[in-house]
Amino acid sequence: MALLGDLTPLVGTYLLLAGFLSVTGFIAARNVLGSIPFRRALVIGPPIAALPFLLQQYFPPLVILIALALDLSLFHVVFRLKWRTAGFVTFIHVVVTMLGGIVIGGLFYLISIGPPSPQ
Repeated sequence: MALLGDLTPLVGTYLLLAGFLSVTGFIAARNVLGSIPFRRALVIGPPIAALPFLLQQYFPPLVILIALALDLSLFHVVFRLKWRTAGFVTFIHVVVTMLGGIVIGGLFYLISIGPPSPQ
C-alpha cells in the first residue's frame, strides 16, 4: 500500500493542500459573488484535498473529473448558488488555483537554486 510510512508528512501535505484550496476557493467566490464570509470558504478545501490521497490508485483524469464535480457541488451547496453560477465559480477556482500553484512553485524553484556563486 502506498500510504505506509510516517504519518506526519501525509498530514502536513493534506493540511497545506486543504488550506491552499480553501484560500483559492475564497478568492474565486469573492471575485464572482462579492463579499462573502470566509468561514464558508473553509468548507471547500478539505474534501477536495482528500481526493488525491483517497483515489491515488485510479486513472488521474478520472480523479480530476471527480474533483471538479465535487468542487461544483460544494460551491452549489455551501454558497446556495444556481448550478450555472457554481460552474462559473468553479472555473474561476481552477484558474486561481493553477495560477497560484505556478507562482508558488516558481518561488520555491528560485529559492532552491540559491544565489549565483561568485567567480
